[in-house]
Amino acid sequence: MDWKRGRWNINTETTLIHRGLRGWQRSTGDSFTYFRWQYGDSEMHPVYDEATGVGKQFYGLWQLPALHVNHSETGNTEPRDSGLYIVDSLHVTCEFDQLAKTGLTDINIKHGAFQRDRIAYDNLLFAVKQVDIRGQIRRRDIIVTIDAEQIRDDELVNDPQFAAYLRDFSRNPSEPQALLSADASEEGGDDDPYA
Repeated sequence: MDWKRGRWNINTETTLIHRGLRGWQRSTGDSFTYFRWQYGDSEMHPVYDEATGVGKQFYGLWQLPALHVNHSETGNTEPRDSGLYIVDSLHVTCEFDQLAKTGLTDINIKHGAFQRDRIAYDNLLFAVKQVDIRGQIRRRDIIVTIDAEQIRDDELVNDPQFAAYLRDFSRNPSEPQALLSADASEEGGDDDPYA
């Protein structure tokens, strides 16, 4: 019966949290480049899921700010006797609002719509493997983590959009272009978390 409503509400609190996270990111954070897979414009082999024709097409590139990016490099990149090889891994912590600018929503995360998306970081290309919501306030997503694994040259065959990330350019007959992540300017802007 004595419930009172002050100046603090869910909108005020989440706005202040986003401002604080944005300030943290600007002073100590990092950034990464995100690409969303375009199902309708991609051409893939019906059995082997490899690119054919125009290849796999992606929206992007979005240069997104991150609170923290952890790139774990492998010690041995040579294939094993079994034919398998070890790849680098990437763990990104970012604000949900920033990731939402790519069109990735909470529903997309729940249904795994990120599974063919790509991340460029440290001049390497990574495939997104998992996206998790790590922080919420009253069902408003605040913190998101992304786990990704490096894509090796043999997985980029006939994928011209990412030819710049090939280590062995003989795998792609076209002339390599400048790295895509270098073309994108870092995101600036104001403190408005919904901008």
